[in-house]
Amino acid sequence: MEAQSIESTEIVPGWRETGESAQTDDKAPEAVADGGLPLPTLKRFLDDVENEPEWRREADLACDYYDGNQLAQEVLEQLQEKSLGPLVRNLIAPTVDAVLGLEEKNRQDWRVVTDLEEQQEVAEGLSQKLAEAERESQADRAISDAYAGAVKAGFQAVEVSRASNPFNYPYRVESVHRRELCWDPRSRKPDWSDSRFVMRRRWYDIDIVAAYFPEHRALIKAAGSAWGSGWEEILRVISQDSTELLRALDVERLAGIEEQEWRDTSRGRVCVYEVWYRTFHRGLTMKLPGGRVVEFDRSRPEHQAVVNAGLARPMQSVFDKYRCAYFVGPHRIADFASECRKFPYIPFWGKREDLTGAPYGLIRSMMSVQDEINARLAKMMWLLSSRRTVIDDDAVSGVAAEFNDMSDVSREVGNSNAFIVLNSGRRNADAMRVDENLELAEAQHRAMQDAQMAMSQVSGVYSQMLGNAGTLTANSAIKTVLDQGTVTLAEINANYIYGRRLVGEQLLELIKQDSLHPHQLTVDTGATKKQVYFNKPVQDPATGLSMVENSVAATPVKVQLTDVPSTASYRQQQLVSLSEVVKSLPPEAQGVMSPFLVENTDLPQRKELARILRERLGIAVD
Repeated sequence: MEAQSIESTEIVPGWRETGESAQTDDKAPEAVADGGLPLPTLKRFLDDVENEPEWRREADLACDYYDGNQLAQEVLEQLQEKSLGPLVRNLIAPTVDAVLGLEEKNRQDWRVVTDLEEQQEVAEGLSQKLAEAERESQADRAISDAYAGAVKAGFQAVEVSRASNPFNYPYRVESVHRRELCWDPRSRKPDWSDSRFVMRRRWYDIDIVAAYFPEHRALIKAAGSAWGSGWEEILRVISQDSTELLRALDVERLAGIEEQEWRDTSRGRVCVYEVWYRTFHRGLTMKLPGGRVVEFDRSRPEHQAVVNAGLARPMQSVFDKYRCAYFVGPHRIADFASECRKFPYIPFWGKREDLTGAPYGLIRSMMSVQDEINARLAKMMWLLSSRRTVIDDDAVSGVAAEFNDMSDVSREVGNSNAFIVLNSGRRNADAMRVDENLELAEAQHRAMQDAQMAMSQVSGVYSQMLGNAGTLTANSAIKTVLDQGTVTLAEINANYIYGRRLVGEQLLELIKQDSLHPHQLTVDTGATKKQVYFNKPVQDPATGLSMVENSVAATPVKVQLTDVPSTASYRQQQLVSLSEVVKSLPPEAQGVMSPFLVENTDLPQRKELARILRERLGIAVD
């Protein structure tokens, strides 16, 4: 049984079938290997998260900069006092948007491949199922959201799981915000394969949690209401659960988990801790002829038959298993084993610090430059709106004093239609001089332009990537700058490609688990359609033994990304290039290539048109 979040399928039946207790108790740490995560281990996990490197506040600040919330409250008040308003010239947002646009433009689809020539039909069928799951689960949208979080803040994740709602598509691929996920801070591998745990914390209304865990309805409602009025009545009505509730109340008092971390009585919500963790075991494993490694089970006749035939040899190994536990505060309400060999959450990293492993994004290096631009802009606008007046003490004396005094002059200087009467008998002809600070404002403008140029240097996203050719006119020079900008994003894009492939592998794993029964599928190869039979029982004519043809479980497959992007703009470029190639061919070759040209268009009936063309031209299709 698989469950990756509180909405996953059949959570309670799953752990009940394994015979594991969901009651909260303080077992010894070694009880983790026996199938139950004890409360002290959960507290150690929470302590590890509490002591992780400081990166989340900076990540929130980076996203604020992208959203335009770049000025502190005291700065806004100072600008308001000077009648300047919130002056922000956000250069971070278009720079990041250009990087996100590259992801959408160069997006590649998944393809299932195998090294066994005789199992190509299985790979083709699974590729079609994976393409359908990618489309129906909106996996591309989830991956794009995760990539955006990685570029901005340095981290976001994608959850691949089953949908609990029977009216929805069976598989769910969703982006998970960084605030909901915590992991082992000692982990350094990009896929969390060395992480001891991955934890997701999410707030739900009490009635929702109680609906997913009906066996613990009384406990969830009593704990969610802080054991307030009415829980004694619950104990009286549900007498069989009274012992569990009383014991849970004692555990909660001694747990040491702050109440505000998991309970909101004013809103009627609780925080559910979904803890995925690894347990380590020592036992026998064997490698099957197809390359798949399984845990050896003496009670299974097929395992014994493989060993007796000399096709595999059991060997002592140390291996891990994945489990999931659900907690409402200190109360454990579910704990079950997983068949998957990975966590259901796939991390998407931006960049990571070498010393601490803390993630950070593209915006980190741009924030100081953005602060300088905003400061220069505010200073320049203040200089343009301010006036420095130097005046002699007799400039407005005498008759001029009847029209204006020094305070009037100070006020009028700041007006666009100033009216000032000077003393005709003053000592100096230039008794009053008004400096408009144009030279200082120009200096601030030049400094701001330098900062704007530095933005592309610190981010690696040059103006040509934003659609501005600048001073470059040669196409080769522009292409060189674009390639250079792409190279500076190599680490982020490499992490994205790796994460996208992991999402495809996790989704394929769920598809394979649901494809172990005999069935057939119509596979569209482009030119033709063919029927592929999965797990078809057949009999070996030589030995008379029962066999399985096109076995999904026995076929070693892997997920790769297609060689070319699948976006509409790239398909249009392909069509233009192919059209130019077809024009240069002899007339007889153009007829052969015309069906392929039609298939590369976006016409609704392009495949049917290509088939008719092949029939009319007499082109044979295998």
